[in-house]
Amino acid sequence: MSLGISDLAHSVRKNSAAAAVPVPLGHAQQLVAAALGYKTFAAYQAAQATTQEPASLTDVHHVVLDEDLLDQRASELGAALPPDRLQELIETAFRERAPHTRIHASHAAFEDYLRQHVDQVVIEDDHVNSEMANANFDGVNEVYFDFEVEFENVPVGGALDIDLDGHVGLGIDTERPYAGHIVNVEGTLSVQRLGRRCFGSVDCQVTNADLDMDWGGDDHEDGPPVRSMSQAYADLLGLDLHEVGNLVDVDAEPQDGHSGEMVYSYILDFTDYASPVVARKILQRHASLRIEVGPDFFENVRSDDWPR
Repeated sequence: MSLGISDLAHSVRKNSAAAAVPVPLGHAQQLVAAALGYKTFAAYQAAQATTQEPASLTDVHHVVLDEDLLDQRASELGAALPPDRLQELIETAFRERAPHTRIHASHAAFEDYLRQHVDQVVIEDDHVNSEMANANFDGVNEVYFDFEVEFENVPVGGALDIDLDGHVGLGIDTERPYAGHIVNVEGTLSVQRLGRRCFGSVDCQVTNADLDMDWGGDDHEDGPPVRSMSQAYADLLGLDLHEVGNLVDVDAEPQDGHSGEMVYSYILDFTDYASPVVARKILQRHASLRIEVGPDFFENVRSDDWPR
């Protein structure tokens, strides 16, 4: 069944009348078109004629509202509605006529949704969970993927295709032998751009997942430790080397369980050491300034005063 702006406009007109701020049907059509990024309903129809907008909204699963143009057009039409009420009418129209469509207030909000969707798909994936089961772990500490979303580079009719490369960080169960706490994950994320503000369904798939077993390391008996403490912290925290500074002074808190016979992990608490700028960068990668690392983290790490 075809679904268009007029269907949404009827909903806007009906609900605005019920709220004692009636919007005529013709104005409602103009407002819905503005929410989709067009100055006029006629301009939207012209875009449809040249396949720059979908012939029907049936296949549209995500819409990024053009709130600025919507407010501007409402002012030009003399609509006596505050911006938040106007946006609510548009969102309600989609819920009533196109319940499969998710509305986003901005491209940034849509990007946040994509990141949350990736996290959810990964944490529910059977292969990922199978690899997690091979680790003696205590909960999930983080799901980390560092990717850029560049909507502006995707033409209408094209797709935003992203290769995912990240990991699931697991809590370490100090009561059981350490068996790894990082599951490396690869996957794909794709969403088609159907119009100026319209997108299709989001497709996210995990293509590979492996428990990182490269935590034993080599002894490096024939040479010096391979990394400085600053480099190890920079790699862990996603910082440039010059940003590490006094973070290397953080005391590692050994986690040795109740027996005290074996160190299962270390806690590094950067709360009192990281500047506000550095703290924000750390939190982009980790969920907290208190970070748990495996028992091998300091192996093959030299102090910063190691002779060059």
